Amino acid sequence: MKLSEVEAGNNVTELTVRVLSVAPPRIITTRGGRKTQLTEVLVADEPGATVILSLWGFGEGSDLSAGKVIKITDGWAKEWRGKVQLSLGRSGHYEEIPDDESIAPITELVKDVTAN
Repeated sequence: MKLSEVEAGNNVTELTVRVLSVAPPRIITTRGGRKTQLTEVLVADEPGATVILSLWGFGEGSDLSAGKVIKITDGWAKEWRGKVQLSLGRSGHYEEIPDDESIAPITELVKDVTAN
């Protein structure tokens, strides 16, 4: 699956992306009043195809940095403020995988993002 195929409301069975940036984590109070941590990760898999991966929970995403390639398994897509975002949900996870160069280098992906 490619990011261009991801639609809000649908499951994302497997997706391989490159991390473009990781925002500083912030503490969020849920609707139920519980505090948790949210880390937003900008990812891409080809020029022009970027999305935010929302990682919920203390420590989630602390191992990620720009340039890494990750595989997302059992995620889901939703719309938030007019844009599609990815999340892992309860059974989803991500893992860093070796960079086999099947995804454009970060310099090409970032150049496209900053040009828009």
